[in-house]
Amino acid sequence: MKTIQLKLMALVICYFLGIQNTLSQNQNNTTNTDIDILFEKYNNNNTPGIAVSVSKDGEVVYQKEFGMANLEYEIPITEKTKFHAASLSKQFTAFLILKLEDEGLLSINDDVRTYIPELPDYGNTITINHLLTHSSGIRDQWRLLELAGWRMDDVIKTEQVFKLITNQKELNFVPGDNFKYSNSGYTLLAIIVERLTKTSFANYAKQIIFKPLQMSDSFFYDDHEVIVPNRAYSYKKVNDKLKKSNLNFATVGPTSLFTTTLDMNKWAQNFKTRTIGNERIFQSMNQKAQKNDGTISSYAKGQFVKNYKGYKMIYHSGSDAGYRCYFARFPELGYEFSLFANASYISAYDEIFKLIDYYLQDQYPSSEKDGQSSKSFQYDDNLFVNLSNAEIEKFEGTYFDREQKQYWKVQIQNDTLYCKGGIIPEAMKLHPVGKKNFKIKGTPYDISVNFKENDYNEPILEFRIPDIIWLWLIRVKEVNTSDYLGSYYNNELNVEYELVKKENELYLTHQKLDDIKIEQINRAYFSSNNRNFSNIRFKRNNAGKVVEFSVSNGSIENITFSRK
Repeated sequence: MKTIQLKLMALVICYFLGIQNTLSQNQNNTTNTDIDILFEKYNNNNTPGIAVSVSKDGEVVYQKEFGMANLEYEIPITEKTKFHAASLSKQFTAFLILKLEDEGLLSINDDVRTYIPELPDYGNTITINHLLTHSSGIRDQWRLLELAGWRMDDVIKTEQVFKLITNQKELNFVPGDNFKYSNSGYTLLAIIVERLTKTSFANYAKQIIFKPLQMSDSFFYDDHEVIVPNRAYSYKKVNDKLKKSNLNFATVGPTSLFTTTLDMNKWAQNFKTRTIGNERIFQSMNQKAQKNDGTISSYAKGQFVKNYKGYKMIYHSGSDAGYRCYFARFPELGYEFSLFANASYISAYDEIFKLIDYYLQDQYPSSEKDGQSSKSFQYDDNLFVNLSNAEIEKFEGTYFDREQKQYWKVQIQNDTLYCKGGIIPEAMKLHPVGKKNFKIKGTPYDISVNFKENDYNEPILEFRIPDIIWLWLIRVKEVNTSDYLGSYYNNELNVEYELVKKENELYLTHQKLDDIKIEQINRAYFSSNNRNFSNIRFKRNNAGKVVEFSVSNGSIENITFSRK
């Protein structure tokens, strides 16, 4: 979601700076009553495609399928096509846990180790609620597997995932302190369900959810060799060429639900009809989590909750291999939207919001229909100060955006400091409001650019728009890389990487994986386009010798590889 916010924010800033004169066509202005035209590019026999559905007050108002479920045998997508639903699985897992609580078999405030004693004692209690709300601090299973040398098209079973989770000696953070999406938590929830019900998770879901709701084409896929009739196969693009994107998961809880748009409509209606479940269960599912400091997360239980153009939106997306999906409910308006796709290059977010904006455009407040206000953010002129070239030249240099993997330039032009790069294509004038603090004029936002140091005493640029974005860009400084080379080992993953130099470039190598190119940003910090090694920090001993590096990647914080 941060990437989407960045793109939208960049468009607005560019517009107000006069950099970009034309914006993408507003979907709200769609006037063609034939909604099929929104998805026309998938309406052929040569590409994967999508299945979409819209219901209003319990009635399906739009249902259509486009493209192919199987390219090799030229099988089109139909309303009976089963898609791997990836993380949409989580709301079904959450429902089953809350159903067990409602029956008095557990409490979501229970210590997880009551049911899973194999989990290490981390010194702080991890509750079932922490697992449900992604606030446990437990490292994410997919990133752990990839760091351990697994490929995502390997056969991956719950037993193997469980061993990896329980072998972790540290957490990302104190349980309840933060929100960090962790599939591991939902694997543990599925195991709790199995241990309490004495049956497989897949069978329990069938008996409690799918049979009562007559979701006859839905099931949890816990055996990667099971034949799935009417399955949509998974695809990707490599150099503009379509290829298969194999998926061999046999792990349930966070993923592996197979379903159809028709069955998802039945699930959507149950939030209102409550054929299964009750007020207590659904109120708990829809309630956003509270962190230890009292702040409220955007995540409830198996669902995100946010305000979209004045209305409550409860939603979740999913992506595994080439499968992409999105399911959104607007309870105040009576609308539900679902979309499934079978190619990784298809943006489920972009496609489903074509539908959402089409159907809800008449419901939006007038300010949303008219677009962004044209007024620039107004600063008090007394806020600004004058700085000499000597005072600002120390900020000149190249800065690296750790999130987007992009470079920014800060330099003086005509006695004025400018910055550009990343999401902003043209130089922006920095107006000083202090010795190290600047503002950018001419946009609808209060944009701050601050020069400071991080916890490692490294120079950084902080780019901040309140309630929208907060970027830390680290200053680039080249140093000799020869003393980083060697072998590095992690015992929690039982994996070793070799750091080598090839043609003056640095690579991490592993016998099962393609070489991973890494790039030095400064003496300690390295980065990579590989999502598992996106942030690497090297540590030296008192003698100055490199002894280890730690990896953080959005799902894992500071997992350490020691130099052999």
